[in-house]
Amino acid sequence: MEILQEVAGSSSAVLFLRMGSQDWTPVGEETLFAVVGGKNSTAAVVICDGEGNSKAISGWVPAEKAEAIARSLDARGVSKFQGEVKLPT
Repeated sequence: MEILQEVAGSSSAVLFLRMGSQDWTPVGEETLFAVVGGKNSTAAVVICDGEGNSKAISGWVPAEKAEAIARSLDARGVSKFQGEVKLPT
């Protein structure tokens, strides 16, 4: 969450356990990012593990700002997650 806060400002922790797991399995140690689209041309940036389990999320911002945050994470060496991000419902 600290990495995301450094580039996005206020961010929230999301999951500590893997979604869909039948036991108490913590999210993975990998640190990847993804941009998740929202309503009315907004988006949020998510930090997730290698299976897409979300660990931290930025606030909902204009999509252009979310892309700028993503570029900042990429410049810091954080890789982009290519799959579907798992967010709590």
